[in-house]
Amino acid sequence: MVEKVKYHHELTRLFVLHLHDAQVNLVGDFFTFTPKNIATIIGIPNVGEYWNKGQLVGKEHYEPYIKASHQKKISRVFPFRYLQDTYTPIMKLIIKYFTSQGRFSHLYTYHVRLLMHFTRVRMMNLPYFI
Repeated sequence: MVEKVKYHHELTRLFVLHLHDAQVNLVGDFFTFTPKNIATIIGIPNVGEYWNKGQLVGKEHYEPYIKASHQKKISRVFPFRYLQDTYTPIMKLIIKYFTSQGRFSHLYTYHVRLLMHFTRVRMMNLPYFI
């Protein structure tokens, strides 16, 4: 049934405005968001490590993605130019489509964590993250 529903701007706006504690009440219909529900609706696997956006990632996990000359300058937020050129295209996709930011000047912990997922270093549970 979900695949038959098309994008509706106003319904989407109302849905987001009424989202509280992973539940939405629209005209008496309740929708509950769980990783399992999201996985079923979107059709992505409900597997991998549970990870929250605010959770820290150890500096040792950053190292494979950072240029050698900048390894000692890493913090939770660092300039995009520190990223190895090999990972620039995938990071731009992550920033644009997963974090919906469109700013490419700085990288945050969650950007690196998503990069770790898409390079298969540490798989995360995307339905949980969403």
